[in-house]
Amino acid sequence: MIRLQEIECKVGEPPSERSLEEKIRKGVFILDKPSGPSSHEAAAFVKKILGQSKAGHSGTLDANVSGVLPVLLEESTKAAKYLLGSRKKYVCVLRLGENKSKKEIEDAFSHFKGKIFQKPPLESAVVKKMRVREVFELAVLEAEGKYVLFECDVEGGFYVRKICFDVGEVLGCGGEMAELRRVYAAGFTEKEAHSLQDLSDAFWLWTEKGEDKELQKMVLTLEEALEGKLKKVVVDDGAIKPITTGANLAIPGIVSLDESIEKNESVQVLNGMGEIICFAKALIDSKEIVSRAQSGKGGLAFDVERVVHG
Repeated sequence: MIRLQEIECKVGEPPSERSLEEKIRKGVFILDKPSGPSSHEAAAFVKKILGQSKAGHSGTLDANVSGVLPVLLEESTKAAKYLLGSRKKYVCVLRLGENKSKKEIEDAFSHFKGKIFQKPPLESAVVKKMRVREVFELAVLEAEGKYVLFECDVEGGFYVRKICFDVGEVLGCGGEMAELRRVYAAGFTEKEAHSLQDLSDAFWLWTEKGEDKELQKMVLTLEEALEGKLKKVVVDDGAIKPITTGANLAIPGIVSLDESIEKNESVQVLNGMGEIICFAKALIDSKEIVSRAQSGKGGLAFDVERVVHG
């Protein structure tokens, strides 16, 4: 990070020192969503288990789809859109209308790599409008009879159900999605996700036996969940109240910031203890911020978009 001024910040506390109660209230749980409930219902189950009044989720999964679903609790729900991420990974079972060789199937899949046009399927809740989505990786893992197991690494907003239909059209036999699992989302893999039963057991151990080790591992602080996803800006103690009560962030209030922040890029704004205060959009890039700070010009640097807590 680029240091703009040497100031000792004393407001707040390091996220690692939060009590478990506070960690949950400001936390994120990576759920291994089962097939059946909607994403909203799954988040509600997490909320009920942990005894919270509010929960949201990042990156909706259809009811019949399982896999990685970040669930945000209480104050962290304000960060939902910043945890979406631009890439998702899935493993899917495609059911074809008739048997095809693996070679024929792989040839059909080869048409759907890179940037492709895609129109959302009828089942989706979004406008049925043609758009471009990128397929970073697409590979057939197994093919047996009418069933094909494949994996894909795709841009957010991509419909795997649609590619199943399209591959079936190319093969001339029709195709439909039989089963789908998301194995990566918002920077988290399925190895980092936990089931509702895991969460319930860990919560029981904490409340009934006083053993919090498992629950501590399962619930992430919002700061941990956002690590590596958004660039950081650290502010001094005096800037916290203004930016949490309606003011934008001016250059004199910045203690340090990540390099290569671009104009219009969203960032996370932290206090000196490492706690997230708000999300903001850069009005100028980091080079200009540094230049102005060094010359004493000042001015506004970030437009505050969403306050998390002050």
